[in-house]
Amino acid sequence: MTDESFYDWMCRHARALGWDLDEEARKTLHVWASLAVTRGLNAAQTAQLARGLGVTTDEVTAAYLPGMRAAAMGEIREQPDLVALDADLNRIADDERPR
Repeated sequence: MTDESFYDWMCRHARALGWDLDEEARKTLHVWASLAVTRGLNAAQTAQLARGLGVTTDEVTAAYLPGMRAAAMGEIREQPDLVALDADLNRIADDERPR
C-alpha cells in the first residue's frame, strides 16, 4: 500500500471504470472516505464500494485501514494523559536499554 489517501484511491478506481467524477460524485466519495477512516466500514458498505469500484472487498479494506489507523493514532497522541504516559514509557525504556 502506498501513502495514497482512501479518497484518492477510490477516485483512481472510479476513473479507471470511466466514472464522471463531477462535484456530486466527488462529494459522495469524500463522505465514503470520511466514514471509512473514522469509523471503518461494515461488510455491506465494503461490498457496495467493491462492486462500484470493480475491486475486491479485501482491496477496499486494505485501502482504508492505513488511514483509519493513522487517524486513530493521531487522536490517541492528542490525549494529554496518554502523551505523559508515552513519555514515561520512553524514559523507562531508555533507562533499561543496554549501554
